Amino acid sequence: MALTALEVKSISCPAGRDSIKKHDANGLFLLTKSSGSKLWRLRYKYANKHQEMALGKYPIVSLSEARDLVKRAHLLLAQGVNPMDERREAKKKANSPEKAFEWVAMQWWENQKAGWSEDHAKRIKRWLTKDATEIGHLALDDIDAAHITNLMLSIEAAGSPKKAPMILSIIKRVFAYGLSHRLTSNNPTQGISLRDIIAPLPKVQHRAAITGKKELAALIRDIDQDRSSGYCTIEALRLIPRLFLRPKEIRFLRWENVDLENRIIRIPAQDMKCDREHLVPLAKQVVKHFESIKSVTGYSKFVFPSELDSNKPISKNVLGNRLRTLGYSPDIMSAHGFRSTASTLLHEQGWKHDVVEVQLAHLIGSATARAYNRALYLKKRKKMMQKWADYLDSLK
Repeated sequence: MALTALEVKSISCPAGRDSIKKHDANGLFLLTKSSGSKLWRLRYKYANKHQEMALGKYPIVSLSEARDLVKRAHLLLAQGVNPMDERREAKKKANSPEKAFEWVAMQWWENQKAGWSEDHAKRIKRWLTKDATEIGHLALDDIDAAHITNLMLSIEAAGSPKKAPMILSIIKRVFAYGLSHRLTSNNPTQGISLRDIIAPLPKVQHRAAITGKKELAALIRDIDQDRSSGYCTIEALRLIPRLFLRPKEIRFLRWENVDLENRIIRIPAQDMKCDREHLVPLAKQVVKHFESIKSVTGYSKFVFPSELDSNKPISKNVLGNRLRTLGYSPDIMSAHGFRSTASTLLHEQGWKHDVVEVQLAHLIGSATARAYNRALYLKKRKKMMQKWADYLDSLK
């Protein structure tokens, strides 16, 4: 007699028995073990030999699904194909490294990395090989929306929710690459909305910055008069208010990019957050400052080399730590905050928004305009940077 869904659900192995079999039809039976496991099996005959094939575990595979698998197996037998052989070939094909997500992701990464900075390329590779390991071994065709959802949830659970949007974006691009190269016809990322999966990200906290005239005057005096720290730390902190550069950009600044004759810094795209070449006009007093620094650190490729190794820049936290030592806590002023200070005060002084934004290396205008005009507002920016340097000197 054929099994019923209720019977399959309630059946158990009697005490003292290791397992029992309950038959359905067409060779399908349910193997129930003393451990409580319920396993679907199909017994069939091929080439005059009886064989037995596993069809999955109940309740993951329901009674109706098990019967569908049996129908498929009998169709293969009618065509002279052993269902077991067909399954082995399908598994072999699915496990082919050329079909695994990580393999395809690395092909995409190799194809794209020439357009990225070295740090950005390493970051994306780490996301794909470390953060997305849950799907790395799976074939593209086998990955569904549930896999992507679980990955995003695991990233959130690991305490890194800010990574989730970026990793999801990268995964979408990998699947687009797979589709375009006919490595899959599957795109489980289509229609996925991260806001429906993880909790909303906290609002961006702006870095502390001093914008009051009296407070800024005191800060500039404290910085310029400080001689109690290492030379490079002191000089980097003196320059950062006058250049609008991010702390990392000034730490990694190289002499080859500082053109004192033409009074400009040319930072290559790979060293910028926005992956675009950035031009920084230098005020007259800033040029003199650089000339003084070069007489001391010109032996290194870095303007501000580490005291321990001249082939490396000063360490990551020295500027912020120096501000703390001078009495400016993180909630009062940060090394990154000098950019906000300049932006606020320059806007108050009447400088045009776009001129200020370009000098801060923020992207404005269309992509085409940015691509064809790397020196956008350069004449106005030269004037603004000189006026700003004069303004800081006047505060003292």
